[in-house]
Amino acid sequence: MEHTFYRPIIAVLLLLGSYHSVDAQQTSLLEKRVTIEAQEEPLDGFLNRLSKEVGGVFSYSPSALDVNRNISGNFSDQSCREVLEEVFNGAVNYKQKGVYLILTPAPPAEKEITISGYVVDEQSGERIKNATVYNPITLQSSTTDEFGFFQFQVKNPAEENFQLIVNKKDYADTLLIESRNSRFRKIFLKAAGENASPIVRSLTEPMKNFWAWTSNSVGFTNLENIQDTLSRGFQASFVPFIGTNRKISGSVVNDFSLNILGGFSGGTNKAEIGGLFNINRRNVQYFQAAGLFNQVGGTVKGFQVAGLTNINLDAVTGFQGAGIGNFSSGPVSGVQTAGVLNIVTSDLRGVQLAGVTNYTHHDVEGGQISAVLNIAKNVKGFQLGLFNYSDSTSGTPIGLISFVRKGYHKVEIGADEMLPLNISLRTGARGFYNMIFAGMRPEKADSVTWTFGYGVGSSPKLGNKLFLNIELSSQQLLKGNLEALNLINRGYLGLDYQFANKVGIFAGPSINWRVYDSSYSDHPELFTYTSPKIISEQDSQDDIKSQLWWGFRAGIRFF
Repeated sequence: MEHTFYRPIIAVLLLLGSYHSVDAQQTSLLEKRVTIEAQEEPLDGFLNRLSKEVGGVFSYSPSALDVNRNISGNFSDQSCREVLEEVFNGAVNYKQKGVYLILTPAPPAEKEITISGYVVDEQSGERIKNATVYNPITLQSSTTDEFGFFQFQVKNPAEENFQLIVNKKDYADTLLIESRNSRFRKIFLKAAGENASPIVRSLTEPMKNFWAWTSNSVGFTNLENIQDTLSRGFQASFVPFIGTNRKISGSVVNDFSLNILGGFSGGTNKAEIGGLFNINRRNVQYFQAAGLFNQVGGTVKGFQVAGLTNINLDAVTGFQGAGIGNFSSGPVSGVQTAGVLNIVTSDLRGVQLAGVTNYTHHDVEGGQISAVLNIAKNVKGFQLGLFNYSDSTSGTPIGLISFVRKGYHKVEIGADEMLPLNISLRTGARGFYNMIFAGMRPEKADSVTWTFGYGVGSSPKLGNKLFLNIELSSQQLLKGNLEALNLINRGYLGLDYQFANKVGIFAGPSINWRVYDSSYSDHPELFTYTSPKIISEQDSQDDIKSQLWWGFRAGIRFF
């Protein structure tokens, strides 16, 4: 009877345990999203923290991996798989077995490489499952899983002509990828009917009006009926469809084009000039100039200039110049220069120059220079502008305020010889960062002595946890309201020691040069709790005086 009583309970427990085991195996630890940061941390310690974040256990041989190698990086809302790829850079293979994540050294690159990554909807950012990724030469293929992930191995990659094509139902374009140079990457697909981003559609709205105007014309009918591309050495037109190519100009590719007001053609092989505008259905190369705008539906190679705008719906290689703006929905290799705005919705390899704003939706390899704002995703190079933004950078952003999402961010609390409490925000990259700060000196008076200022700095690495700080700053010292010039200009050289994760201490000497209006009698006292020696004091014209002294700074930094 006792055994009969316990049998149902044992059966239920076994069933629950079996369900839990299946559920655990179905949970992909590699796809767990984590936010984790490392600052010169040994690999084994970093993997230990990462395992706690994903709820699994890393299994590896310490002799096969360099566990003493130091890891640095900021990983924000990334899958465990993406973190491992960035840490090991393809040198380690990994797989999940239950709650274990097994790490093994990857085979030599000349014998085998693993091609993997995610397929992502470009508009929504959602990962696409059941997309087909295949090699059209070998017919090797893979299908993305529920997380949009694909993976397969390539044997003897040096001998194999390897390419990838990505296809998915209801997505308009397929993407050809030279995969040998990138073993892990995100592949973006555009949904059908969404080939152009909203900014593309808004910029090309005038062209839609042009098509509506021509939709009932003979020229437009010929364009639909004639699928072959015709060629001519030279054409001249007054306006679209009124010229030497008559009603079939949209199907003709010309070596040379002269458009008195404007022209419409299938493409240009050598040179095109338009009094007001040039419109090309396909590719343009070598030279194109227009008084108002150029629009090209294919690629541009060479020199393109317009009084107002250049609008290109594919790749650009060469030079673009416009009085107002340049726009490209494909990758740009070369130089974009505009009086107001440059926009690239893909990658830039070169330089953008703009009077107001540069915007690159994906990666920049080169530089962005503008008077006001530069925006990019990942920057390998530099940004120079009043304001700079990037997702990550391996170069230098220079400006009044530069924000790198995965860059250098510090909050500082410290003291100097003038004020016992200073708070500073640092943002940018270690190579060059901006500082915004304020300080105060509590005292028994009608008003508190306080300061505000701005500075720039650089923090090169000296050792495992030790950094050098080189900074220049300027701050206004005042009591109450701003009434007169009382500027403290400071050069600082100090050391920053990161003794714990996201926590460091700093200290160092400074040279200080005060410039102030001596005719104003209510300046606050420079020093009340320290007594630095003034080593130089000079009078200048118009009641402006200066003082020079040595000082110090010390405190603690977070993040």
